[in-house]
Amino acid sequence: MTVFKHKPIRGQASEGVVVLPGPGVRHLAHQAELEQWAWRRIRSLRIFYNHATVYVIANFVLLLIDISTPGPPWFYDVLLGWGLFLGLHALYAYELVPWSTLDWEQRAVRKLIEQRRRD
Repeated sequence: MTVFKHKPIRGQASEGVVVLPGPGVRHLAHQAELEQWAWRRIRSLRIFYNHATVYVIANFVLLLIDISTPGPPWFYDVLLGWGLFLGLHALYAYELVPWSTLDWEQRAVRKLIEQRRRD
């Protein structure tokens, strides 16, 4: 007998699910894996959205400070430098950089094995 624990919804306790041997086990394991992936993805996007919000607010404040102080403008240096990091964070959060995903190594190994078998 296998017991799968699933991630609780915020504010609710996790409940164990009893799974008896049979064809449904694979489906339930896949569902649990899919749910874990979804939670990781949403957490990553939430952190990125927080980062983007702080970027906009902080750079607005820095722009106001730069405008109100004498001297050459320095606001654009901060905007571009931090913007580069925000762009990299976006690539990671939206999984546009292939090696940043958790299962990249597994997919790469499977691909190499399949290529070797075909050759």
